[in-house]
This record gives sequence, structure tokens and C-alpha cells, in this order.
Amino acid sequence: MAGMRIGMMTYSFHGMINKGRIDVPGIVRFCAELGVHDLDITESHWLDPDKDIPATIEALEETGLGVACCNTSRDLISRGMPAKAEREKQLHELFNRLAQVKCRAVMLGSVTNDLSQEEWRKQFGIGLAEALPIAENYGITVTFENRGGSMGLMVGTVEHCLEIMEYANDPRLRFTFDVGNFRYMSKDSNEAFDRLADTIAHVHLKDVVPSGDSFRMMPLGEGEVDNSPTIRKLVERGYSGCIAIECGGQGTDMEDARKSVEFAKRVLTE
Repeated sequence: MAGMRIGMMTYSFHGMINKGRIDVPGIVRFCAELGVHDLDITESHWLDPDKDIPATIEALEETGLGVACCNTSRDLISRGMPAKAEREKQLHELFNRLAQVKCRAVMLGSVTNDLSQEEWRKQFGIGLAEALPIAENYGITVTFENRGGSMGLMVGTVEHCLEIMEYANDPRLRFTFDVGNFRYMSKDSNEAFDRLADTIAHVHLKDVVPSGDSFRMMPLGEGEVDNSPTIRKLVERGYSGCIAIECGGQGTDMEDARKSVEFAKRVLTE
């Protein structure tokens, strides 16, 4: 357990942010009250970056919270010199922003541009590899995650993730392990963990229940995904990174966050 840090995704408050009921600095202060160590920021939740980033820095300094990761998306798959130049410009701008909040990692996604699933994985891996040396200059680790929904067809299985890493062909590329997203794709997260463990630099804890043709997020411990085995396996491996909670969406975001933090703390002390 030494060194492991409980985190919270700003996405857990996505509904409240969209309704103007909370902002990223407010999330920082609330999470500090819960005993959270790190934030995982969705870039788009800085609605006005010129104002929100300085306010976030102030809240982080006030509370002592860190920023474990930022999840965002860029066009990593378009090829040709103009596309590469534009991508490099955007990545420098992104990493400069993240460096201001001392963000340790970034989780990158990409547009699909109607590529076939296999071709997208190839180009995505190449694009991630191109981002690595740029991020390294800012002291930021590049990761990607397994996805659910329609994107799960692109990067929803262990095989997909390993294929992307093979195309990237760079050990600096690391993985964000999302427990709940494997359930979206009807995959066993415990088996997936065992196969991907050596690549993991960041973790998303997520609990879900079926809802129509998809799933609905629940507080940790109240859905059908047991996050406990993943937490315990991380402890056994001496993982010293962040386990970031992703919950909310039911209109009770703050209470869901509180319950989820209590769940994670309980598992860590068992």
C-alpha cells in the first residue's frame, strides 16, 4: 500500500460541471475534504482555461493535492507533414498547460477518421509514439486506456491494447487500466490485469450496472464490477501510482464520490 494514492476524476462531476454547479477548483477542494490525494482532470472541464488553470493551481497549492493525469484527445492518426506539424503544435500547447499544474501523466485518445479498426490501431500506436519525446521534455508520461462503447471496438480488449503498443514500439508508452470498461466489453478485468500489469502507469476504478443497451456508473461497491481484486493486485505488486475513481452521473455526484472514496480506503486497509 505504501505510496499508492487515491485519486478522483473530474469526470465524476461531469453533470454538475455542465450545469455550472461546480468547477475544477471546487472539485479540488471537495476532494481534499474526502482525503483524496490526486486529481485526474478531463481537459474539457477547464471551460475557460485562461481563468480556470490559474484558479486550479491556487486550489492545488491550498490543499496539497496533486494532478496524476489529464485525459484528452487529439488527432493522432492523420499522416503527412501538415498534419504532423499541427499535431506537434497542439501537443506542445497541451503539455505546457499540464506542466503548469504539475500533471504527471496524460491519457490520450484520438479521432477515428473512418479508418478500419485495425488500421486505426496501427496509426494510433504510431501517433502515440510520436507524442512520447514531446511529453518527455515536459516530464509527462503518455498513456492510453481501454475503452467501452463504440470505441471499444477499436481499443476495448487486451489484444487491442497490446497491438497498439506493438505498433508504438516504445517502452515509454504506458497504459491506463480501466476496470469498468472491460465490463462494457464483456471481458474479465482480472484476467486483463494479469496480462497488462507490467504496462500500467495509471488506473481508473469504475463500477457499473446494465442500463438499456449500455451501462450506468455507480458508486464503487454498488454495481456489478468488483474493483477490490484490482486494488489488491496493485498492492501486491508494490504499485505507487494513482487509483483514480470514476463515478457519478446519477445526479448525486458528491455523495457517489464520498461513497467511492470510502470503498477504496476500506479495501486498502483490509
